[in-house]
Amino acid sequence: MHVALEEKLKRLDEILEDKDKIILAFSGGLDSSFLAYYLKKLGKEFYAVTVDNGLIPDINDAISAAQKIGIKHKIIKVDLFSDRVFTENNEERCYFCKKEIIKALKNFKNEVGYRYIMDATNKSDLSDYRPGILALMEEGILSPLLEAEITKEDIIELSRNFGLEIKPPESCLATRIPVYTRITKDTVEKIRFVENEIKKLGIRLVRARVHDNLLRLQFLKEDLEKALKKRKEILNIAERYFAYATVDLRCYDE
Repeated sequence: MHVALEEKLKRLDEILEDKDKIILAFSGGLDSSFLAYYLKKLGKEFYAVTVDNGLIPDINDAISAAQKIGIKHKIIKVDLFSDRVFTENNEERCYFCKKEIIKALKNFKNEVGYRYIMDATNKSDLSDYRPGILALMEEGILSPLLEAEITKEDIIELSRNFGLEIKPPESCLATRIPVYTRITKDTVEKIRFVENEIKKLGIRLVRARVHDNLLRLQFLKEDLEKALKKRKEILNIAERYFAYATVDLRCYDE
């Protein structure tokens, strides 16, 4: 581990030193899994809480990640599809969604009598437009990785050093739907089906982006050739719900 990263880890220790009885927003992805592992390593008392808003690609990923780390895990369901402000899908969609997630986390924190709520936002997240981060700041949610200036690349390196699984990035299924296109439960479930079925073909990451009755599929560069070889299988999956399917030549990691 290089010196700069050691300094960041030392800073993270300082930030977390007096924090205990924590509710950790936990998706089961790389960032929140690393932070959960590190909180456990420090001997902190915490709950990893997954707020199932109907937009998580596969809730079983969070369950499996929590079991592998060996931590207390709670799933809380919230209904966003009945929220007209959210389903209108404007540029602030992420902000409204995050507010509902935080409300659920705060209710659980009060229920169990814990003191803090944390999430795994990191410095790299600031490079994108993420209105949800404003909601975190407004609601007083702690983001220790961000405060310690830890980046996504740092998390990958640290996870390797600690022997943690390096997972492909996942994201909210609402991101597959263009802004100002109404979000419906039916559309989200179709996206979930397509992505999960394609992954069963041995493809590590896929984004099924919806444009009316056309599905635009994005893959990692390393998976593109494999996806094209499995064209017929992928087409059969996509055409269950969509009239047309196309592969985006701009790969997900380009």
